[in-house]
Amino acid sequence: MRIGFYATLRKIVGEKYVELALPEPCTLQQILDAVVASYPDLAEEILDESGGLDRYIHLFVDGRSSKYLEDGLATEVDGTRTIEFFPAVAGG
Repeated sequence: MRIGFYATLRKIVGEKYVELALPEPCTLQQILDAVVASYPDLAEEILDESGGLDRYIHLFVDGRSSKYLEDGLATEVDGTRTIEFFPAVAGG
């Protein structure tokens, strides 16, 4: 599955997109777990204290935030979907 990373997350991963072998379909939580397992340095950036997605990180599926999907991180996706992680950014 192709997964994209932006801003500071891209610096940690070292690439804009990575390919991870995941079962299909899989949930967004499984993707989150696989990303952290593959890139442990991301854990402190994308996970909250309980191990869930930090509120300042946006996980998008085809441009829609997982926060607005009916099943949230339990949403099932397949390899045809675009999965992207964005940290919240602010400008001045």
